[in-house]
Amino acid sequence: MSDSDPVNVEERLVRIESALAHLQHDVEELNASLTRHFGRMKGFEARFTRIEHGLESMAEESDVRDPENEKPPHY
Repeated sequence: MSDSDPVNVEERLVRIESALAHLQHDVEELNASLTRHFGRMKGFEARFTRIEHGLESMAEESDVRDPENEKPPHY
């Protein structure tokens, strides 16, 4: 049998198609994982933005303090 034998060619094609099917599956899994992680990152970004705005608001509020209305530190 030589490399150009139809049986060898068919076996090679079957192996190539099988490898391609596995690669397609892996790409689909990676894409799904990437999509999930992107969604989580968007959620984290939104949370970070809310926290950042909250901290900015707290900083602005702390600039306007009324010492008469504040409790001493030991209370």
